[in-house]
Amino acid sequence: MMRALSAAALAFVMISLSLGEAVAHSPTTTGDNESLANAALVREPTKSWAIYSEIHEGGEARYYKLELKSGERLHAGVFLHSDTGFLPRMAAFGPDFENDSELPSFVEYPAGYGHVVVNGTLKGREYEPFTPASYYQISQLDITVNKTAIYYIAVFEPDRGGDFGMAIGYIESFTAEDWLLMPFRLIDIHIWEGQSLALILAPLVLTTVIGALAIAYLGRRNRLWPFSPRFWLGTSVGLLLIGTGAMTGLQMGMALAVSENPAGGVLTAIFALLPIALGLWTLFLACSGKHDVGTRIRMALVGALCLFVWGGLVIGPVLAFVYALLPAPKSGTDHES
Repeated sequence: MMRALSAAALAFVMISLSLGEAVAHSPTTTGDNESLANAALVREPTKSWAIYSEIHEGGEARYYKLELKSGERLHAGVFLHSDTGFLPRMAAFGPDFENDSELPSFVEYPAGYGHVVVNGTLKGREYEPFTPASYYQISQLDITVNKTAIYYIAVFEPDRGGDFGMAIGYIESFTAEDWLLMPFRLIDIHIWEGQSLALILAPLVLTTVIGALAIAYLGRRNRLWPFSPRFWLGTSVGLLLIGTGAMTGLQMGMALAVSENPAGGVLTAIFALLPIALGLWTLFLACSGKHDVGTRIRMALVGALCLFVWGGLVIGPVLAFVYALLPAPKSGTDHES
């Protein structure tokens, strides 16, 4: 079973990274970038980023700075989580651009730069399997620049404020830090969408609490109580994995319910089922009462696979590695206290 889970997890990661901008944006946020002088610098502007931000009120803009080389693409798009009447516009500024329309007086631009303006158009909600979420993709531009220079993007709305996201770049890549911290960044994204932390974590909390109570009840009923700390350590890993899979399942269900293109739900379903399957296997290992070398190796492998599929919010993988490093008990079993 572990071989099958390992192959499935690795295949899933490879598929996710190969699906392009629909799934492979690295999420991030910006600080105070409400003026051209304080424009947020986009690191590696050809890398796919998803920037989550907001415009507080009408007559305000958000600015982004990109250092591009000749022949690279200035690729950007604006998306919204909900239809509130907020429909921001996007402008790109470059030394080799020709002005194609008028800008509102409150939008700043560099001296000597031309600009390209893209109006927002509200279309159907698209399902995004990576987060998972459902967004309105309202505008996009893709320009191959002819000069090595600093370019700027402004997102602005003359009449009202609101939340928006911007996708920048076209090369899908992740650092180890990106991948490790992704579960927590996804929680931040759902909070940006307007969800409460309690709702986001509810599946994890319920799974862990109900699972622990069920295990304790069955242990007493079968006269295996009390369980050792080692046993609870292993079962905690399993419950955390199942809980994070349930978290993904909840987000998938809410996003698919309002999306007009649910095809990407297959990928998200795999994303949810992999940690659940790993969690069930972990519970089997913990409840087997064995702590031999083979069991410890399997638990270490569970921890490594959890990091690949974002299972257990990093805590689960760490506990799995701790379990694998614990010395075997003298009795060879793990039900005694």
